[in-house]
Amino acid sequence: MRRLSLGLTGIVAAWLLIDLWRLWTPSLITLFGRAAETPPEVMGAFALAVMAVPLVLLACIRRPAPRLAAWLLVAAFAMRIAVRMNPGGGDVQLYGSSIGVALAVAALCLLTGTLGRALVPSVFLGLLLSTGTHAMLGGWGAVWRADGWDVVLLVVQAALLAFAVRGAADAPAAPIAARPALLLLPVLLLVLLALGNVGRASTVDVFWGPAVAVAGCGAAAVVALLPSPRRRPWASALLFVASIAVSLLVEVDRDGFAGSLTPWTLLAFAVGPSAAARLLLFAGPGSSARRTAVAAGGGAVVWTALFFAYYAGYDMGYRADAVLVATSALIALWTLASRPRGAGTDAAVRSSERRMDDSGARAVAGVGLAAVAAAVLALLGPLVTIPQTSTRTNEEELTVAAYNLRMGYGIDGRFDPAAVAAQIRGSGAQVVLLSEVDRGWLLNGGQDELAILARMLGMTAVFGPASDPVWGDAVLTSLPVRDGSSVRYPRFDALTGAGITTAVVEWKGSPVRVLSTHFQPDGDELDATGRAAEVFATALRTSDGPVIGGGDLNTTPGSTAWRTLVASGAEDALAGIRPAYTSPSDGPADEQIDHLFVSGLRVTGAHVVDSLLSDHLMIVTTLR
Repeated sequence: MRRLSLGLTGIVAAWLLIDLWRLWTPSLITLFGRAAETPPEVMGAFALAVMAVPLVLLACIRRPAPRLAAWLLVAAFAMRIAVRMNPGGGDVQLYGSSIGVALAVAALCLLTGTLGRALVPSVFLGLLLSTGTHAMLGGWGAVWRADGWDVVLLVVQAALLAFAVRGAADAPAAPIAARPALLLLPVLLLVLLALGNVGRASTVDVFWGPAVAVAGCGAAAVVALLPSPRRRPWASALLFVASIAVSLLVEVDRDGFAGSLTPWTLLAFAVGPSAAARLLLFAGPGSSARRTAVAAGGGAVVWTALFFAYYAGYDMGYRADAVLVATSALIALWTLASRPRGAGTDAAVRSSERRMDDSGARAVAGVGLAAVAAAVLALLGPLVTIPQTSTRTNEEELTVAAYNLRMGYGIDGRFDPAAVAAQIRGSGAQVVLLSEVDRGWLLNGGQDELAILARMLGMTAVFGPASDPVWGDAVLTSLPVRDGSSVRYPRFDALTGAGITTAVVEWKGSPVRVLSTHFQPDGDELDATGRAAEVFATALRTSDGPVIGGGDLNTTPGSTAWRTLVASGAEDALAGIRPAYTSPSDGPADEQIDHLFVSGLRVTGAHVVDSLLSDHLMIVTTLR
């Protein structure tokens, strides 16, 4: 009972912390950062304070404190409930999730000094629960849902937490060593970003990708229950670094879409988490619970630095994914260098690495069955957890919308794909050009918003990678799709990547070419945006037959870039309602930067949809 209660505490800590991260990191960007309005160093300092404040508590604790860890988790869970009960997002969401993250981090760090050999299996079982339920919900995080499914998962978390608290007063096990404690949160971050990422996996295959990602996390949970490794640690080290590198660095032109993940990434999802778990087990027991807990708190600081170093690369122009690969290599090298020689002769290590008994074998079998069940739910869950409806349209007219989604987050900082789907459905659009589509950044909660919207609207999705394989532009359509492809713009002087996503749809028996794009400015409209306009204008001019193109073009009527677009011969679909202000959505809107251009079809109407579901307003045009 004691071991089970302590293990459950670790499982709930990992699961709850990952849930809170899915809530907190988007809140940092949309609410505290205000979509790049807040200086990045200020936002980074705030995030660092949240993740580092547990160190103050940890430095004051001189002995194992499993009961304190359990009650910190209760407090973190209470903050999770408080944010759930707040429908308005805003400061309650930002600061509530920040407090919850700090409490959960403190609890997990304390548990590194009390769980002993059970720590790594507990954390990876929590990862399996988080990834499995996330996949079951179709990549739509439970922290953002209010449809009953989130309540079910909250009840499960509450039951596990209650059982864990009940047994938390029992004597703790020996702490793990300081080195794996320090590496625990950074390794967990790498796994969440690159390997156990349901959204990222769905870009490889919308069905099998999430299932493999969940199965990989399940395999890691099983592997973590096996006896600690003693020989050839380089095998796990090589697999870990290779899996991170394949997931992040290897991009291919797949079926005409440049910058896509290779199907070999599925192998990385399958084996990478297990390699990560084995690396964390390459150590004997620690000597001091306090030292171990403080080391884990230091790992929280490293987590923050690594998190911001990765995502800052997209705005500062360096290869962000290489940062994670280099970090994984450093972790692997440090682990290999620190591996005690002759560990099998040390009595303490020998005690911590005993061969599993029958109960351990049953645990492995149970986790294996749970992993299989989670993979099945990853395949079938979205069919019941994401409601699907069709869009009613006027077949005599072609209705086209363009919308910068801001990764799916509204002005209130909430992720509400149901409201976005309702807005699109209400417009009657048969074709939707989407900008800032995120399909798996942990920064935005690790959600595949494109797959969610496609299911909810009953539409076909065509995605074109831009900044990386999971962030770009897309086309949603209820019409038959004949063909699709994407190309990336040259970098010019814009740091965030951009491109053109193309789909050929069939309307009234004839092909219509649709181009979705997002110009990325560098502060000088005559430079990056202007040159992107030249490429896009060429695509408009050289397309055969009717063509519709547009999106968030970050250029205004009358500018040099605008004149380049008009010179393509395509018609400004919003000309009849100018000025058509589309940004900022929370007003007063004073920028005309979202546009649609049409050739080979007649514009019969246009309007701008007023809403706060993004920082841009959606534009709609009807054509004949």
